Amino acid sequence: MTRAMTKAGYSSMGLQDFVMAYRHIFCHNWAQPLPLPLMASKPVPFRSLAPAATKDSEELSWLSPEVKRRRVNISIACNACRKKKIRCDGGRPVCSNCVGEASHCEYRDDTLNSEESTKLVVETVQTLQSLPAAETIRILDLLKEETSITAIMGTLRGAKGSIRRSFDSSAIFESNVDTALSSELQKQNPIAYPYLAPLGLEKLRQMPFQALIKSRRASCNIDSKPEPLQEMAIQYEQQIPPSGSGPRNELDCAGNHHRDESVGLCDPRLNGLNIGYWTDVNISNDLAARCISLYLETDHPLLAPFDPDLFISDLTSQRSKYCSSLLVNALLYWQMYSALEPETDRLALEFCDEAERLWSTERRLGNDTLLNIASAEFLCLGYLGQGRDHAILEYVSEASEMGIRMGLFGIERHDDAKVQAILLRLEGDEKTACMYTAWGVFNWVTLMSLFYHQPGMDCPKYPPYIPIPECPPLSPPGHNPRSFVSDNQYLPSPRRYMGQTFPHLCRFWRILHEVGVVYYAGGKLPWGSRGSLVFAEFKFRELLAWCNGLPSEVWQNPHNPHHVQVMHLWFHAAILDIFRPYMQENSHGERLRTFASSDSSPEAVCTASVEQLKRLITNYRLNYRSSAISILWHTALIYVVNAVLLTDSTEETWYPYLLLCVYGYERLGRSWRVAEGISKGLLSMILQKSDVPSHMARRIMHDIENSTINRLPGEIRATFMADLSLGLSNPGSATVEHLAEQFEGNAMLSDYTNIHDHEERN
Repeated sequence: MTRAMTKAGYSSMGLQDFVMAYRHIFCHNWAQPLPLPLMASKPVPFRSLAPAATKDSEELSWLSPEVKRRRVNISIACNACRKKKIRCDGGRPVCSNCVGEASHCEYRDDTLNSEESTKLVVETVQTLQSLPAAETIRILDLLKEETSITAIMGTLRGAKGSIRRSFDSSAIFESNVDTALSSELQKQNPIAYPYLAPLGLEKLRQMPFQALIKSRRASCNIDSKPEPLQEMAIQYEQQIPPSGSGPRNELDCAGNHHRDESVGLCDPRLNGLNIGYWTDVNISNDLAARCISLYLETDHPLLAPFDPDLFISDLTSQRSKYCSSLLVNALLYWQMYSALEPETDRLALEFCDEAERLWSTERRLGNDTLLNIASAEFLCLGYLGQGRDHAILEYVSEASEMGIRMGLFGIERHDDAKVQAILLRLEGDEKTACMYTAWGVFNWVTLMSLFYHQPGMDCPKYPPYIPIPECPPLSPPGHNPRSFVSDNQYLPSPRRYMGQTFPHLCRFWRILHEVGVVYYAGGKLPWGSRGSLVFAEFKFRELLAWCNGLPSEVWQNPHNPHHVQVMHLWFHAAILDIFRPYMQENSHGERLRTFASSDSSPEAVCTASVEQLKRLITNYRLNYRSSAISILWHTALIYVVNAVLLTDSTEETWYPYLLLCVYGYERLGRSWRVAEGISKGLLSMILQKSDVPSHMARRIMHDIENSTINRLPGEIRATFMADLSLGLSNPGSATVEHLAEQFEGNAMLSDYTNIHDHEERN
């Protein structure tokens, strides 16, 4: 059909013929044949034209009944016409249909909705355009039955963020998980399980990723000899070329963007600190202020056993209501400044001795105070971090019992008289201080009982009834740092370093508290029954609901603060703890009841969470200075090593992930003595459960031992679990210190086995 013929065909059509043809084309499949007039082999003759209208009759001709009335083009019909389903001319203030009617002519204002909808449509189209074609198809398939706009936009934004970060810094390795349950979790819970863009091992050929899987000194030295990963890669036919130059940093050369790095002190009041008022240890005011500031910025948003504003106020004003010598010495024992200034390492034992002396005095006097219970937490954590954990259980028990005696937690809900009596005594700053200590210590005790798996470490039976210290929006500069809220009580307005994380962590640990009580009651795990799996699934659902309700400030986002990253690391580690008892051989095949996927099992959930942990660890180590300073997140490293060793060692990424975790401890070793013991225990377990050659394990251990500049005297004690599977049946053989003691024996056994295998092959 030529263009001329087509033009002739259109020209010969009347208005009704054209409308019918237009509807036929756009309302039917494009494969349908076009209307006959358009497909005619020869042009249809033109109709005779009517006489031209005269000037006088031109206006009347448009009103002729033979001419079809044009439809009024309006965007919004009035409510009355909408209800009657009749055409509305959109007249304002009254349309023609409503003239003389008793009802009011009103229009629904869709301006805001239309604007918001338009923005969402534009964002959706732009997001889909920004994704690779394969990923666009995958995301559309994932969302084909989704009706929730929140889930749709969350998935799209997560996919866009994953693709963007894959070319930035957040991921190295390809995710091999593509199960039905994994897709279901991504679709329904995009905050907890954001889409992970697949990334190949070619990323290992680029800096700064190689710096994560070699020693700190080697990652800062471009001329260093090949590291164990490169040798192992050759063995597995995955040779990686020599590393290029990378960023230099005295703390950790692995990262470009230390997003949590601050300048100066976190609070200007610390400039007026007179540390000699609080301790007899010989430390300068400037160094003490920097140590306290680093703690407040790094660990306090996660621990918060005291109100930071009240603490700093009394610390610098030399008042003793919200600060004490015991608390200051215990806090300075639990400090990680030696990673930045090694001379502080020698002061740790002095602060510990001073704090223990003051603690003994307080216990002899029987003083139960908010400051003493917070001090017990720091002493416990200090012993843990320095590998002197013979007193850990003592301080956990003391803090837990003190909190129960003070009524901070452990009180039954129906005991209203006791609850009301305590609440009536609290108001203003005292209530604020009580809220922080109650929830901070409760969270810490729950964390210890769940993640450290030590017999005799029990949770309180009941969480705090005291309100959670919510964080209102940050006050503008110059505004009063304390806010007045609706219940006529003062609540803390968070310092910028606190962010919004702590209140959400309180709800998180409140959910997990019941897991600790049920799983570890009497030191025994009641797993194995169908009823207990129902309980595990219920707690998993609670955690998903909690995560889905998080505001964007605390989502998985590489631009959010470090404590947000740690919170998500804890989230997925907790999921592994919930389902670990059902990962035994006798429970395979049991299915979760509230998920539609055919493979909805504890194993599938754990696999999905392990993949998230791998990505989170990579992002955290690469982008956050605190990954080499704070040890609070290290549980995720142990959990991923255990998960990787349970998988088939022929998977191409298993060894890089082991190095990613083990060298994470090498970075932590500059601040925390226990990191060396954990590394040795994990390497011992790796020798037992994989075919990593002993000379590689020894070389990694050599890197770790030489990363610490100054070491405290004495052996490293660490009685928590390293082999989590063995810990379910034989806890004594699964501890960090027991496995570390077996390192040389396992290395020698590996040597003998390799020699024997070599002789058999020959």
